[in-house]
Amino acid sequence: MKNKWKTVVIDTLISMGTACTLFCLIGLVFDQIYQGNFSLDHYRFTKMVLGSMGIGLGFGLPTIVYHDQRLSRNMQILIHLGIGIPVYFVIAASLGWIGSLADPVRFAAVFIGQFAVIVVLFLLFRHYNIKEAERINDQLKKRND
Repeated sequence: MKNKWKTVVIDTLISMGTACTLFCLIGLVFDQIYQGNFSLDHYRFTKMVLGSMGIGLGFGLPTIVYHDQRLSRNMQILIHLGIGIPVYFVIAASLGWIGSLADPVRFAAVFIGQFAVIVVLFLLFRHYNIKEAERINDQLKKRND
């Protein structure tokens, strides 16, 4: 039980770190696009940092479902992403990261782009975890032989 919570805390910290790193990298890109005139007034920077941390929590905390062996892997993924993705889009919309419905084409492009980033990140972490599990299983198999 203690090990499960330790893993969830580590997964959540990794998720928060990933979200904050992406926030910083994307901020650098926008700073370059706007040639140093990227303005964040009225505590907007603070709100965005807290938002990115909230997104990290939204994707990190639900990883606890991967410890419930009664659920199928697909159900675990559905629960994890079913919590993380709505949390992301609620926070992103409240911070103005998605844009306005006044320009539906731009809104759709940004929405699809952000969703694609989520899927790519998920697949990268999934690939890493699968390879790590294979490596551990191989080591256990060698030890038992």
